[in-house]
Amino acid sequence: MNLQLESMYESFLNNQVPQNWSSFAYPSLKSLASWVVDLVLRCSFIDFWIKMGQPFSFWLPGFFFPQGFLTGVLQNYARKYNLAIDRLNFNFTILPQYRHQKDYIQALTTMTFGEELDIDKEIGKIKDGVLVHGLFMDGFGWDINSMMLADSKPGEMTASLPMMHLEPSPNVEILESDYTSPLYKTAQRAGVLSTTGESKIFVDNSS
Repeated sequence: MNLQLESMYESFLNNQVPQNWSSFAYPSLKSLASWVVDLVLRCSFIDFWIKMGQPFSFWLPGFFFPQGFLTGVLQNYARKYNLAIDRLNFNFTILPQYRHQKDYIQALTTMTFGEELDIDKEIGKIKDGVLVHGLFMDGFGWDINSMMLADSKPGEMTASLPMMHLEPSPNVEILESDYTSPLYKTAQRAGVLSTTGESKIFVDNSS
């Protein structure tokens, strides 16, 4: 057994993702078992997108490079309305619905091409932008009744954020009552810088 295989074997015993896997994968702090479940969900997300067409809501954590996806959303809007992309930003609107990717994928297995889920029909179609889900809050929570930020529940480190509408707009105004929150790929909130000088795990600021 060479050193690489020995290192992989040790990682398996410790329920850790082997280094020669993680070096080619997306940033993750998960244990090996959770990482494999997450990888299967990511593959299913892309597989259903190919077979069933554009999803009603995008699982943002399922992207290898979510920054590229968000830039693509802005580009589509810029082309549609003949605007310069550097004039655009996102309006963020939280919806009163939660969506968990594992349950969503399970529901999609019963669908045929072009069919809509009942939960999607309830929300209705959006004119511009995209719906996303799968985000978590660290250090605070969300009150689904008041649709406002709330204190974390006792013993709760992270809380699920409901679905969110990301709508491009050339006139985004941040109000004093808005809360600007950074969005990261992992809870580590730190990472090496890319060649552009940006953090590889920082995604965006949302207000």
